[in-house]
Amino acid sequence: MDITSLVENVGASAAGSIISKLTCYPLDTIAVQYQTSTRRPLLSIPLKAYYRGIGVTILTVTPATALYLTTREAAHNAFLPHLGDGALNDATSGVTAELAGSILFTPMEVLKARLQISSSGEEGKLLYQLRKIAGTEGFRGFYRGYVMGIASYIPFNVLWWTTYGNIRRSMSERSMVTQIACGAGVAAMCSAAFIHPLELVKTRYQVATSDTVAAVGGVVGSRSSDQEGLRQVVRNVMRESGPKGFYAGFLPTLMRSVPSSTIMMVVFESLKARRVETAESVL
Repeated sequence: MDITSLVENVGASAAGSIISKLTCYPLDTIAVQYQTSTRRPLLSIPLKAYYRGIGVTILTVTPATALYLTTREAAHNAFLPHLGDGALNDATSGVTAELAGSILFTPMEVLKARLQISSSGEEGKLLYQLRKIAGTEGFRGFYRGYVMGIASYIPFNVLWWTTYGNIRRSMSERSMVTQIACGAGVAAMCSAAFIHPLELVKTRYQVATSDTVAAVGGVVGSRSSDQEGLRQVVRNVMRESGPKGFYAGFLPTLMRSVPSSTIMMVVFESLKARRVETAESVL
């Protein structure tokens, strides 16, 4: 991939990620609040509160998603001579992209989740969260749940990209937009069902040291022990709600992930196709 293609690829990735995040962010906030038992009655807070953390998300998700999608495309092209254009290549290139993207995604998720569950005041400000995490936990605090994220998102990527690729190949006679929309939508539904329990455990662990969770802990009792580790989070969820507790917030997650994935991939693939057409016309 030459420099021009790389820059254009990053631009397509950024456009897709920004549009999808702006459109679906309130649903993401609601899902995170359900997962962490910090939800408040719908419409009991102003609409802008549902966009708390959108700034750090846009600033970080653009390079993170660009790194992810660019790595995925580059890896897919590099593996073509060895793995062909099939499910194995989809899975391998997706895993490679996740390993690269998680370096930027994890700190973003930690900050975003803490801002999304914050009630008001200082805790709802990015600078406060940066100082608090750095002061109490150090650099490692920004990577809370990193190993869990890698462990869960590797199979997630295998499922997402193989489903997406198979759906698109099975609909080769349809228009490109139809292929992408169906592929991304089905892939999002399947992967969301698989990863939601793992994502819930990781998110609870990432926000375990926040002030909002400390306040909730006074009511819930066991919530403060989430800080002890991922296994303790699992025990706490089982104690609080049983197996169904691992799917808290699944509906808003599904309502967010399907349109978000569809928008992102339609924008990304459409801009990529336009770039290829322009390059071919020049030749």
